[in-house]
Amino acid sequence: MSKKILLVEDDNTTILLLDKFIEQMGYHINKTVVTGEEAVREVLKANYDLVLMDIVLVGKIDGIETARQINETSNTPVIFITSSSDNETLKRALTANPSGFIVKPVDKKELKSAIDLAILRHEMEEKLKESELRFFTILNSIGDAVFVMDNSDQITYVNPIAEKITELTIDKLVGKRFTDVLNIRYNGLQGGADPLEDEIHFNYFISPSGKKVPVDFSISPISDINGDKAGSVIVLRDDTERVSNEMKLKESFIQIKKSVSGIIHAMAQTIETRDPYTAGHQRRVADIARTIAIEMNLGEKQVEGIFMAGIIHDLGKICIPTEILSKPGRLSPIEFDLIKTHPQIGFDILKTIEFPWPLAEMVYQHHEWYNGSGYPQGLSSDGILLGARIICVADVVEAMASDRPYRPALGIDNALMEIEKKRGILFDKDVVDICISIFRQKKYKMP
Repeated sequence: MSKKILLVEDDNTTILLLDKFIEQMGYHINKTVVTGEEAVREVLKANYDLVLMDIVLVGKIDGIETARQINETSNTPVIFITSSSDNETLKRALTANPSGFIVKPVDKKELKSAIDLAILRHEMEEKLKESELRFFTILNSIGDAVFVMDNSDQITYVNPIAEKITELTIDKLVGKRFTDVLNIRYNGLQGGADPLEDEIHFNYFISPSGKKVPVDFSISPISDINGDKAGSVIVLRDDTERVSNEMKLKESFIQIKKSVSGIIHAMAQTIETRDPYTAGHQRRVADIARTIAIEMNLGEKQVEGIFMAGIIHDLGKICIPTEILSKPGRLSPIEFDLIKTHPQIGFDILKTIEFPWPLAEMVYQHHEWYNGSGYPQGLSSDGILLGARIICVADVVEAMASDRPYRPALGIDNALMEIEKKRGILFDKDVVDICISIFRQKKYKMP
């Protein structure tokens, strides 16, 4: 299915260039407008998948204000394509929550990566909305069996669903003790020859037709106006579908994990193709972080999450110009401020995607220092996620021990001395101690 793209640009040369690039990528610009006012009206009128927009526009509002107004009425992603890259503009642009920021002259590969990621994020958000709507519909259509009992546990009322689930009519339920008509047992206590029953535990009863009916139930007391117990209510839900699907879910879980891992590694690969000097950096940081987490005796799920966050901790650099990422000399203050936006950008890309781990937050916090002097939030000590504190140490060690465009590798010994010197100041003491231990005592080697 083709994607609808709106271009907001008043420079004819740029329009022609972008149109050519985008056609080569397999996309198509459906319409071009020159003012922010036109863009807002167009997004309201048509359902666009992406807006590409200059910041400096003719008309009363600029691209940043246009993006804000678009955000108020739709979730259409916006990518800024502009020559305005000063620090103040960048700060204002981030307040509009763009899906990308590309500095002119436009690099084709950078443009394609930004568009692909923006559209992927948009599609995932739409699927999430559909999933929420479907879930809400299901919740409102579920029918549970209701049994009302008096103080002697005799049934005084049942609803039609109760007749269906028990295979008994009202006259055979009302006036009877609940335990006389339904003997609910627990499958896990009995075991059995069926491997499925051994693995999946559930409550059940045997219906008059001899069928084993898995059920989930809850019991709530009924009180009279004086607060004294007047009976109870049992709500019974047929759990057959959950039990029968449990094994399918277990089988699909492994495949889902592989898919998530594949997406994360693809994101990491995208970054590395734009920054060849740090190719492998994210993988090495992730491996160091995982080794530290294991030595700290963290749970398997937490270790896996830290590794995944390490794999994409520099995802936000997708929006940083390549000439800055691979600049051989010292960065200017403006360039460094631009580099410092990458945790925020990475967070914005990931925050709407539901992962089994807090990846977005760890990516957001991996440049926070233990004493609060880091960025972008100035968090400190336990206010920083443990995973982010681990990735922070791993990031510094790998960066110092490896070659960079602006200097040769300083070596692992210098890297360990640096984190030891800043132990408890910039870095978590426990994390530093474990990191030093795995290199010096456990003889860990970076992959």
